Amino acid sequence: MSSLAEIEAAAEALPLDQKRKLLEFLISQVNGERATTPPTDLAKFAGTVRLSEDPLVWQQRMRGEWG
Repeated sequence: MSSLAEIEAAAEALPLDQKRKLLEFLISQVNGERATTPPTDLAKFAGTVRLSEDPLVWQQRMRGEWG
């Protein structure tokens, strides 16, 4: 593959998960980063946090300690 049209046609044929990986790779190249580790998908942690107290109570307690 040497032309952008050929690359675009090949990318269109990829399954969605591979398109996402290709996109992450291209973004890392544009930003000058190395594509060593994929970004963490925070969605996989959804619903797994258990809070021992009300978040508002925690926030008020923390602010009280600062002042």
